[in-house]
Amino acid sequence: GIDVITGVLENEGRWLNRRFFTSIEKKRPYIILKWAQTKDSFVARENFDSKWISNSISRKIVHKYRTEEDAILVGYKTALHDNPKLNCRNWKGNNPIRIVLDKSLALPNDLHLFDKTIPTICFNSIKNEKLQNLEFIKIDFSNTESEILNILHTKNIQSVFIEGGGNTLQNFINKNLWDEARIFISETTFENGIKAPVISQVTEKHQIEDNILVL
Repeated sequence: GIDVITGVLENEGRWLNRRFFTSIEKKRPYIILKWAQTKDSFVARENFDSKWISNSISRKIVHKYRTEEDAILVGYKTALHDNPKLNCRNWKGNNPIRIVLDKSLALPNDLHLFDKTIPTICFNSIKNEKLQNLEFIKIDFSNTESEILNILHTKNIQSVFIEGGGNTLQNFINKNLWDEARIFISETTFENGIKAPVISQVTEKHQIEDNILVL
């Protein structure tokens, strides 16, 4: 004899729990793309230097974003040239699992990513190995993005924050393996350099949070 009403704030509820629903329905993590670009659409100079695009406020926001996701992913060139820590030192919260793509295991062992302070996964084409806080997983790089997401899904990782680089981001975009984009646009111009990713098709299933920062 109890009346049950369904569908109340359904869209809001799905958005609030979008990571969970993506994991259940699509059998992959929820994918958030993030990058900072200049006003003339570059993410770095020709020497891969990306400094001076964002500022201290935007960097703090990004660290907040990191605390909200299960994992954070970068490609080979970003790991090599930026040597990122990929932690949340500028915001209180949990550090995400770090993920790096290193097909030939050519990255130097002394990078911050391999310091074993945070659980880290290195996808490669050479070996499977488990160390303390560092796991090497061998994959077939002919279908990189889908295979990575399948493996992360089996590890119950429900969301991945992809921070770069340009090629890695563009590959996920081209295969339509993304759900949300957070783009920081600066008033800075480079005139030449490494072009920013391009999102050519946006559907109602995608969410773009366009953060326009005047620096």
